Amino acid sequence: MKALVYKGPGILELEERPVPVPSKGEVLIKIKKVSICGSDLGAYRVASDRFRAPLVLGHEFSGDIEELGEGVTNLTKAQRVTVNPMVLCNDCFFCERGEGNLCGNRKSMGTAIGGIQTHGAMEEYVAVPEWMVVPIADNVSYEAAAMLEPCGVTLACAKKGFTEDEKNTVVIGAGPIGLLIVKFLKALGVPNVIVSDILDTRLEKAKECGANQIINAGNQNVEEMVKKYTDGYGADRVIIAAGVGASINQSFQLVRNGGTIVLVALMHEHVEIDPMEIVGRGLKFLGSYMFTTEMAEAAQMLADKKLEVEDLITSCYDLADGKKAFDVLNDPHNTEIKVQISIS
Repeated sequence: MKALVYKGPGILELEERPVPVPSKGEVLIKIKKVSICGSDLGAYRVASDRFRAPLVLGHEFSGDIEELGEGVTNLTKAQRVTVNPMVLCNDCFFCERGEGNLCGNRKSMGTAIGGIQTHGAMEEYVAVPEWMVVPIADNVSYEAAAMLEPCGVTLACAKKGFTEDEKNTVVIGAGPIGLLIVKFLKALGVPNVIVSDILDTRLEKAKECGANQIINAGNQNVEEMVKKYTDGYGADRVIIAAGVGASINQSFQLVRNGGTIVLVALMHEHVEIDPMEIVGRGLKFLGSYMFTTEMAEAAQMLADKKLEVEDLITSCYDLADGKKAFDVLNDPHNTEIKVQISIS
């Protein structure tokens, strides 16, 4: 089979590799579509122990079950599926509590998290344990199904700290994660969703996704505009979906007293804050990481036509042109939102 292999920053090469054979309790999946995640792009830009080369990237994908390993009883050949890419131990305190996203023994497809290279889906076939598989309905496209992993992340984030009386929510960052969060906030019934970003193209897409107010942080005063849209008090909740350290301190200026800040962006930098902002104003500061049941919940929403995600897919490249897809996304002037790779 063909595989797109990450060999280090800026290097992706197409290789021939043997088709995996499903072990007991595993299924072999023929991959159809793979979405490029910001973390995949981060590995392409900068060397990291989390993505130790050589490695097949990709953890947002869809396909068909090609073979069933011994003992697989709840799935069928030719079934349309996606996969929860978290490889859990299923035997620790967190896994037993249903909080596998916090499992300290966790590995993850397309990464070297946990010190072990776990190849991802930018190849023609993958073999995974039966319990990782998430079936998709026949009326859900492969393109939409390859968005279900970020849907799980963003639905979990949208629910984090949500209250029934929430009126105003600010989302900082209108990339793929921020835009999906907007969709789920509106699905939860938040009356006023305010989005800030520095790109007008992404802000216009945020409006299409349901944002009530948009703010260009490049030429508008975000704090003044948020106060204007929230009767001077600030937002009930601020969600940080931009991986820029300065957005943390900015969130303190945008949230009301007693409000909630949720950090979902993956930041790898030290940020200096004044803890009295949290204590003296009675704020709640929450981290939102991955998901538990939300990927399956989002799959049901797609099947029920309560969620649309294909509008965020802006380009698709063949596997042979996978490096070109990464180079396009790596261009600082690119206007892409979500790019996918077609495998077979």
